Amino acid sequence: MKNTSLWEIFKIFFVIGLQLLGGGYVIVPLLKKYIVDERQWLKEEELVDFYAMSQCIPGIIACNIATCAGYKTRGISGALMALLGVVAPAFFIIVALANALTTITDNEIIKNAFFGIRIAVIVLVLMTIKDLWAKSVNSIFSYTLFFIILICLLVLPVSPTIVIISAGAISLLYKKIIGGKNV
Repeated sequence: MKNTSLWEIFKIFFVIGLQLLGGGYVIVPLLKKYIVDERQWLKEEELVDFYAMSQCIPGIIACNIATCAGYKTRGISGALMALLGVVAPAFFIIVALANALTTITDNEIIKNAFFGIRIAVIVLVLMTIKDLWAKSVNSIFSYTLFFIILICLLVLPVSPTIVIISAGAISLLYKKIIGGKNV
């Protein structure tokens, strides 16, 4: 991908950043459309891996995953351009709206609009879950691990960070014991 221009990376991630209403979870379908399907900068499996890794490291998910995708496309320069691109729209919008924030949030029209936006974000999150499910939960081991994690998070007062690290360790151990290409 070394022939992909830094300007192109910035533009694509700027467009993605403009559409990120709802936060980091919304970025996956956008990245799938723009950089997996349309440009083939990443494979879908790489996108899922970057998303999983972005969940495990500190920071904003959208920034983390954009940085990973940019790095894969053009190294450190690509990572920087992707990060700047995805952050720039939110930065400019927040600066533009900062003074009017209290007026905007009390406005009945805005409240009603945000109700609909929240519903749309839920749908986008569900689409992301569907895609992640299809790529990740596809064996007896992955179904078992899924239900163990689900039960732990629903029943036990355990940190999601501990669950994520434990799931990674269990998968590594399983792969080492069972072997094979995929867990």
